[in-house]
Amino acid sequence: MITAREPSQTFLERFMTPSIFTSRGYHIDTPDIEVKLDQNESPWDWPDDVKDAVLAKLKARPWNRYPSPFADELAAKIAAKLGVDPKNILLGPGSNYLIALVLQTFSKAIKGKVVLARPSFALYESQCLYEGIPYEPWNLNSDLEYDLKLMPELPNGSMVVFASPNNPVGNVLKRATLVSMLKDHPEVLFVGDEAYCEFSDEPYTDLLKDHPNLMLIRTFSKTMGAAGVRLGYILAGANVIELLRKPRVPFLINQFTLVAAGEVMDNPAMSKIFDAIVKNAVRERKRVGAALTVESKRLNFAIKESQANFILARWPSTERSAVAYTHLIKAGLLVRNVAGAPGLAGCLRISIGTETQNDRLIQAFVSM
Repeated sequence: MITAREPSQTFLERFMTPSIFTSRGYHIDTPDIEVKLDQNESPWDWPDDVKDAVLAKLKARPWNRYPSPFADELAAKIAAKLGVDPKNILLGPGSNYLIALVLQTFSKAIKGKVVLARPSFALYESQCLYEGIPYEPWNLNSDLEYDLKLMPELPNGSMVVFASPNNPVGNVLKRATLVSMLKDHPEVLFVGDEAYCEFSDEPYTDLLKDHPNLMLIRTFSKTMGAAGVRLGYILAGANVIELLRKPRVPFLINQFTLVAAGEVMDNPAMSKIFDAIVKNAVRERKRVGAALTVESKRLNFAIKESQANFILARWPSTERSAVAYTHLIKAGLLVRNVAGAPGLAGCLRISIGTETQNDRLIQAFVSM
């Protein structure tokens, strides 16, 4: 076996931004656990007949040929479903990639500043650290809600990145508040990560027609139960999409993703599955939230109201949340320990599972 010789730190520093050396890489705990409630996935896989249809269509495709450079045919189907112009959509291999693409593209010659919601999806800050992009946080208030009074000054040419519903908190940026921001800062780009928008009451799609300074990023991973398919999309003005197509590498959407996502759009049975995913999440987050709130009085933690497919449990200290995290693992339940993230000391994020899985979660809290 050949082991590549490592270059020195001094050598690498000639090529990379200093912050990449001190920033943390992506990490997730992967113990062998019976009930997985840590990544906000759908608790149900696609049915076998749908998988069989995907596999049959995939087999008929030429694997020796490149796929569509930008998957425009699939993009047109998604646009039609959303009621937007196909010129206003760009696909990518998951919303993670698209978030990174937007941050890289719009920060190169930015005239203002990059502002990131905090606490929010950790990728925003980590990507800026990897790329050496300076940024300022837009901190949530003590109740973990968006607060315009805490927004940094926004000179023209700035970019604000936020999530609604916000991962891992579950809070939303009220529609009226966003409209006010868009109007008050017409020379600021607002990038809304709407990965969980189908679980909430206020998606922003129709705001695109009146506000050219709004961009939305979404994914197939959550409500469509397609985390393994890897597909996301950006909604924005046609000229913005055309600019983003340039640094967006072609042929990123592989044949499997094209076929699987096409089946999502064409198969009427899938829409019923998606409705069930959303209804389960909304119903069960209320039930689980209510049950855990009862236990919270005894165990001294708080449950944050959520409009996503997860809830946030908040202890007074990281030590207390670590004890709860360990207890849940011993009970065969894996949740996401986010206590090390800025503004989330003492917090665990709990994905909503099936009714049976959630019953097991509640019982684990009762026995804590």
